[in-house]
Amino acid sequence: MRIYLSSLAGISKPLKSFVVKALNLGFNNIEILDEWGHRLDGKKVQELMELKRSYSLNYVVHAPYDGINISTPQRVLRKASLKLIEKSMKYAHDLEAKLIVVHSGFKSPLDYLKPKTSWNLFLEVLKQLNKLASDLDVYVGIENMPSGTVAIIQSCEETLTLIEEVQVLDRIGITLDVGHSNTISIHEARNYLLRVSKHLLHIHLHDNSGDVDSHLAVGSGSINWASIMPLIKGLKLIGGLTIEVMRFKDAKKSFDVITRMLR
Repeated sequence: MRIYLSSLAGISKPLKSFVVKALNLGFNNIEILDEWGHRLDGKKVQELMELKRSYSLNYVVHAPYDGINISTPQRVLRKASLKLIEKSMKYAHDLEAKLIVVHSGFKSPLDYLKPKTSWNLFLEVLKQLNKLASDLDVYVGIENMPSGTVAIIQSCEETLTLIEEVQVLDRIGITLDVGHSNTISIHEARNYLLRVSKHLLHIHLHDNSGDVDSHLAVGSGSINWASIMPLIKGLKLIGGLTIEVMRFKDAKKSFDVITRMLR
């Protein structure tokens, strides 16, 4: 199974420099966080493709999320969010990535007056993303968010509800973020893996103590990796596994732990 490194670990560095350093650490698979200093454009895509050809790299793309809300009832903001994600999907296609990660939208105060407003808008946007994904031959992994946010998709139950709604959308699946699930419950990641495994396209791996989404190295928090890695080991994931930590030293530590547990 492919193990990717998220460019979050080097978000303060130029993207090309990050990829070169990741290669030197032994990573041949990179998840590009299409955000901030790593926001994709024609020049970056050209550089990434040159590196791909030289080093047989594989890419996954994480769509922009800062300020993005694809479920907002504010039509202008929703259209702007969708436009950024669609642009990211096109870059994913250019990079020959098979998967792009997208955050769910957020609940709106309007939901109190008109229940499920943001949910229904989210589903409509997913239909649009599914069509574009089919045209571009990519898959969209909807990522579960941490506890304590107003994100539409946090818990396994919410994810199962989403799956029921989008089962006819053949390019939409789930990116399980194990660290995010741990902020719901210490048992939530295992719950996801037991109940949602058929719909998983990709998994984010990082650790925390359950209270804050701290993106620690695997094995540095409260997640019981011994109970979930056997469930991960047998999965066939289009987007593989991504180590999503803040620092290179945590990336290397996580890689060593994960590869040992996957043997």
